[in-house]
Amino acid sequence: MSLRQSILNGLFRGPGLAGNAARTFRLHLSYAVLDAAAGGILLNAPLVALKAFEAEDWHLPLREFYSGVGMIATLYLAGWMATRPKMPFVFLPGVMAVICSGTMAFVTRSPFWFLTLYGFGAMFEIATRPAVTAILRANYPVERRGHATGAVRKWSSLTFLAFSLGSAALLHLGGRFHQSLAGAESGGRPAGLLAEVTDPANTTTSLWLLAASLSLGGFLCFRQIRVDEDPQSLRRDFQPEVAKSLVETLRVAVGDRRYRRYLIGCLPAGFFSMLYWPLLWSFFSDDLNFGYLGSSALMHAVPAGVAFLMTGAVGWLCDRSNPWTAWGWIRVVWGLVALLLAATPTYALLFAPALFILPFAARVLRGSVQGGWWIMWWQLGVTHFAPPGADTSRYMGIMVFLDGGLKALASMVGMALTFHGVPPVALILIGGVGVILSGVYSLWMASIERRERCPRTMAEFERQFSAAEHE
Repeated sequence: MSLRQSILNGLFRGPGLAGNAARTFRLHLSYAVLDAAAGGILLNAPLVALKAFEAEDWHLPLREFYSGVGMIATLYLAGWMATRPKMPFVFLPGVMAVICSGTMAFVTRSPFWFLTLYGFGAMFEIATRPAVTAILRANYPVERRGHATGAVRKWSSLTFLAFSLGSAALLHLGGRFHQSLAGAESGGRPAGLLAEVTDPANTTTSLWLLAASLSLGGFLCFRQIRVDEDPQSLRRDFQPEVAKSLVETLRVAVGDRRYRRYLIGCLPAGFFSMLYWPLLWSFFSDDLNFGYLGSSALMHAVPAGVAFLMTGAVGWLCDRSNPWTAWGWIRVVWGLVALLLAATPTYALLFAPALFILPFAARVLRGSVQGGWWIMWWQLGVTHFAPPGADTSRYMGIMVFLDGGLKALASMVGMALTFHGVPPVALILIGGVGVILSGVYSLWMASIERRERCPRTMAEFERQFSAAEHE
């Protein structure tokens, strides 16, 4: 077999997959790539709101606030979907997210509503996560689940890199054209390449409509996946059953001590990372004076490029390592990234090149663990604690619910503090220290579970249930 054929087989069949797992990989990859293309455009929204629509810093956490609200709703949704077909719980909220993204194109005169719709889209997209986790767990073999999701994340990172930089370049060029016209009308000179510019609304409108179309295409691809569910065990009605769904879901949190330990590690990490993450746009743009391309490169493109190189290997390692240990090192590195960024303004006064060196080094470090954070948080982590079957979505729903509450809280705290004049660099410093402490906790729990002889890997954990079925 030639090298080209090997690459194509690895790309479209997945790492050692066959049958429906290989078909799932192709459709999952198509969905992830299209979604990443849309995300690369949409995640420029905060910078567009700052530079083109004159948004205030307190507007920036709106997305995280509304996505936190969506996460809170998943406590009920996860219990509701547990014994029902999972695909509707991906596709229907996905379409609502697409509608919100498309509507953003028509509210470009209001930064508040522009970012609010951005948040609504994130809220609906977040609601799909428990169902996606359950579908991928059902369709991918446990021995290769991390490798498969890592490979998907790798290619979606590359796509995200291309579209985030491409859309930022279009926004910059659109702004230069707009300012050139303004300069010509006033008899002045056009702006230079690195000048701060104001992007005309029609460039934003076109890009956001493109993003909505790409996102819709991604959800249509994912809808074609055949889920390995037992039709006899699934209910076909969609009666609300609010109380019953909540009781069944809360039973999980009360009865599983290991899972409660896991939540104690995840939730502070989520809170402290969200305390500063939305303000990085303001930090890069206002504190460090980067433009569209520079801010977009540091915020997304550099990490995405490194993630493309690293995430496949990280996913392979996640299949073979203790999730506590994986989480520990991921969080320690993630927190160090924030500390490097917080140090940049001070060191730049002493050594001017530090203005470029420290942020670049920090974002390279972020990219090295970015894919690992994603696949552990959204697609693998809970499978080390949840029994196979209906409880997968319940376990995921609890984590998303609690994380959503803290995410909304962190957003409100961030908005309140910035509104009262606390600079973004202070929140970046506090957030970085908090994430590092969460990583230390994860490494401590790994040592405790070794002493308690708990299953070391996700594959060992799931084999317990396979053995019980054959007895």
